[in-house]
Amino acid sequence: MKISKMSRVVFLGETNQRGVLFGGKLMAWMDETAGAAAKRFACSEVVTAAVEQMRFYKPIPVGAFIDVVGEVIHVGNTSMKVQIQVLMDDPKGGEDILMADAMFVYVSIDEEGHPVKINRKLDE
Repeated sequence: MKISKMSRVVFLGETNQRGVLFGGKLMAWMDETAGAAAKRFACSEVVTAAVEQMRFYKPIPVGAFIDVVGEVIHVGNTSMKVQIQVLMDDPKGGEDILMADAMFVYVSIDEEGHPVKINRKLDE
């Protein structure tokens, strides 16, 4: 199983006037990580087909260290579901804090952009 992980530090230029990460920036990082997980799993090009859910639990402050983690959790004929979790380092050294999560759907495509069968199963 392929898990993709992106680690980031939130910089001032990525935040709003309140000093917290723009939601759209986080959404882009989530999509990028989910796409990498899907492409690595399918061994083909993929496209985002849907975002089934996205939840933001807490604002992410400037200077925070975060990990965006994606894992393929369901495989259909040509599509996959990728679960995303955004975890922030606890500044006091405790457990990582879940800041956001999402469920993305990707479709495996050929060179012409047509859906193609995914020739892998989750248990491989």
